[in-house]
Amino acid sequence: MQTYCVILAAGNSRRFDKNKDKLFTNIYGSKLISFTLINILKIFNKSNVFIVIHKDLSITNQKFLKSFTTNNLIKGGETRFKSFKKAIKLFNEDANILIHDAARPNINIGLIKKIKKEIEKNNIYSVIPYNNISDTLKFNKSSKYKTVSRSQFITTQTPQAIKLDIKTRKIIKDLKSDITDESAIFDGSNLKTSYTKGSNENIKVTNKKDVQLIKKFIGHNIRIGNAFDIHKITKGSFLSLGGIKFKSNYSLVGHSDGDVVIHSLIDAFLGAYAKKDIGTYFPSSDKTFKNIKSTILLDNIYERINLKKALILNIDITIISEVIRLEKYKSKIRKNISKLIKCPISKINIKAKSSDKIGIIGRSKGIACLTSIIIYR
Repeated sequence: MQTYCVILAAGNSRRFDKNKDKLFTNIYGSKLISFTLINILKIFNKSNVFIVIHKDLSITNQKFLKSFTTNNLIKGGETRFKSFKKAIKLFNEDANILIHDAARPNINIGLIKKIKKEIEKNNIYSVIPYNNISDTLKFNKSSKYKTVSRSQFITTQTPQAIKLDIKTRKIIKDLKSDITDESAIFDGSNLKTSYTKGSNENIKVTNKKDVQLIKKFIGHNIRIGNAFDIHKITKGSFLSLGGIKFKSNYSLVGHSDGDVVIHSLIDAFLGAYAKKDIGTYFPSSDKTFKNIKSTILLDNIYERINLKKALILNIDITIISEVIRLEKYKSKIRKNISKLIKCPISKINIKAKSSDKIGIIGRSKGIACLTSIIIYR
């Protein structure tokens, strides 16, 4: 039985801002929902992810969400439960379904794995993550408050999971009330439900004040990488920069093709992951890498550090050259790097500088590159 993940993103954000969808609010330069989806994609393939959206979501935001799934976006209903039912109609065969709130971006990867593993057991029909209540709990009746035992209560969160088969489909169909949480589907049912400990950091962004809190949690997984590379130049017929060959009277000298931009980018990624440097993986003493295209080295590192499961927040590249003016090449380099690392071009900045005839670069003996990156992983 296949396991899928349904992301519920069809809410109206009324408690957040009646004029703004909270899922697309800015968090460290990226949309809040980006963090949710990149974490889900650390466990699920794009083909197994389904996203339920608000019926009035803009075309721009729809296009953005499509980059996280190979499936069509699902237009939700008037309520959460109606959106959920529209999503499960897509599954004609029996399946395990994880349902997650799009507004919970700080989902723990270990928790996703645990819930997925549990629902894939044959005798489990529902998995619900929960937290105990640590504060004093009081009951309010007619403006009178009475302390009750908190040990009798829990709070639930997502992702929750259900086994979608003939039994559970009937329960869902027969439900009369419009539930606000999928865990309520099995209230009173004799089908086996597994309750598993959730995470206090897996908060749902509901109000604007929650944004500052979620930033603190997300900030723990943001990494910075910096790198510098320089190569001598010599007379030649082409120049490799940013993975593009330009016709030139000069060439870069190096064991590979000498692409300082790609080399600097590789080292910046390795720095963010604390994985040493480019020379560790591609030493100049190894003839295998003689004259190799630097983009091949970048592809290797991309797979090695599993960069597709990270969210690139910003890349800033400064190319320093005296002999060659790079103004007309910056746009091409930017677009090519975006393509090479599968990153939105809006996250990439390219600057070209001279060194005012100072030093080895100023004497037209070399070209250098500085790269800084910020990623969430």
